Amino acid sequence: MIGSITTQVLAQMLGGQLVGKPDLVLSDLGGIDEAGPGALTFIRSADYAHKWAQSNASAALVTRGIDIPGHDPDTRALLFVDNADQALVTLLAELSTMAAPPPPPAGIHPTAVVDDSATIDPTASIGPLCVIGPKTKIGPDCVLLSGVTLSHGVTIGARCTLHPGVVIYHGCTIGDDCLLHAGVTIGADGFGFIPHPAGTGLVKVPHLSTVVLGNHVEIGAGSCIDRGKFTPTTIGDGVKMDNLVQIGHNTRVGPHAVLCGLVGIGGSCTIGAGAMLGGQAGTRDNVHIGKGAKVAGKAGVMKDIPPGQVVFGMPARPGFDALR
Repeated sequence: MIGSITTQVLAQMLGGQLVGKPDLVLSDLGGIDEAGPGALTFIRSADYAHKWAQSNASAALVTRGIDIPGHDPDTRALLFVDNADQALVTLLAELSTMAAPPPPPAGIHPTAVVDDSATIDPTASIGPLCVIGPKTKIGPDCVLLSGVTLSHGVTIGARCTLHPGVVIYHGCTIGDDCLLHAGVTIGADGFGFIPHPAGTGLVKVPHLSTVVLGNHVEIGAGSCIDRGKFTPTTIGDGVKMDNLVQIGHNTRVGPHAVLCGLVGIGGSCTIGAGAMLGGQAGTRDNVHIGKGAKVAGKAGVMKDIPPGQVVFGMPARPGFDALR
């Protein structure tokens, strides 16, 4: 899984202190319970230290200051780092780069359909069966994989990657260094209807604005962000969304917020900077979730949440209240 790397080379790569054999060859990664010979695992806290003696892993990343009982430096290796989780992320990023397929060549695939009025940077790569609408602009070093559709007047910043099946409706803007996974839809109509005057059904409310994504935004597969009615739906810099997230019209998501899988946000909500919403959490329309607030999985937010507050349950309430 990780090719082959010795414990000595890994320690140098991560700036770690090696305690044990320097020439152990590692070729796999795994949790401390599942890892076998030749595998690297990690120990982030003292709660897991006692498992090392029974683990079959050959080496472990360990946060400095944790005592590891039962370690035999003649047969295995420990690599002490400032933060085992961060070191593992650094390693995974390096391995991901090494294992990634070669980037597609710059240029436009012959099966792509590109309007003559579109502007595409020559360093961008437009994959098979993509459709690029009129007056759309695509920045340098972007990669559009197969079947991406960009409608009229879309703007894509620099170094963005759009995976297969991404659809971006007219007038929407994507910042720099964004990653949109397969099946993401940006800029569909907001869900708005009023009763028909004759009482015979519903009348659709037009949504005339757009969606604006900041820089370094990642949107998980199958997620949808609806366009605004009068003003744009906005997603701040550094926001991370998991798969199957729904963002309603006119919502504003602040910088570096985290929305886990199946989160649903009603229309005209505001999500503060750094807020975190657990899986399947949802909100009604027009609520404000404050900066740094945390909403537990499956919680239903029916009123404003102050900055930094942690809420649980349905309806969502502060932690201790919800547990009474």
